[in-house]
Amino acid sequence: MIVEERKALLRRTERVRESQSVPKEEFAGKSLSVQENLVSAFPPETGMRIGLYKAVGAEVGTDHIRGCCLAAGALLFYPRVMDDGHLSFYPDGGSAGWVRGKYGLLEPRVAPGTEGIRSGFDLVVVPGMAFDAKGRRLGKGYGYYDRFLSGLEGMAVTVGLAFSRQMVPEVPVDSRDVPVDAVVTEDGVIRVSRVRPKGTSIK
Repeated sequence: MIVEERKALLRRTERVRESQSVPKEEFAGKSLSVQENLVSAFPPETGMRIGLYKAVGAEVGTDHIRGCCLAAGALLFYPRVMDDGHLSFYPDGGSAGWVRGKYGLLEPRVAPGTEGIRSGFDLVVVPGMAFDAKGRRLGKGYGYYDRFLSGLEGMAVTVGLAFSRQMVPEVPVDSRDVPVDAVVTEDGVIRVSRVRPKGTSIK
């Protein structure tokens, strides 16, 4: 079975899992635990440039992370899907500065002509349908985050956010797929050992 077929099969499996009902209290509790683990392992600091996203559906929430980052004085940026097929990140939209973008995702409201950023981050939090212990990630199949991660420069640490049930033995990948540096679940932090540019580190 080729990689794309294995990815499609895993996506179907994960969509079935997502459709299975989880008690609201259990979901909220685990979601908060994941976020607390991320903030503890990668604490935001004043002036840090952090890429985040607005969670949807059965994804781990991100509002607690957002609150901690803003309280610490970190600079938050959220992605928008651009016409060139890439993601650009824009400053946090505040309490009312959000619009429904492509695929129904919440994106920051921006004025015409405003340019986003694609690099210069200290930390980037990445969504995914599934992850494995080597940091390999299964996205929804559009390739936006892989294109973004492949062009990420500097000392940015990339962290996948997931429930433990989204961890699988192996995520099928090809040359276009980019692993993350760590995966955070309600059970803790999985740090991935891989070659990084000189001068960078995972705290």
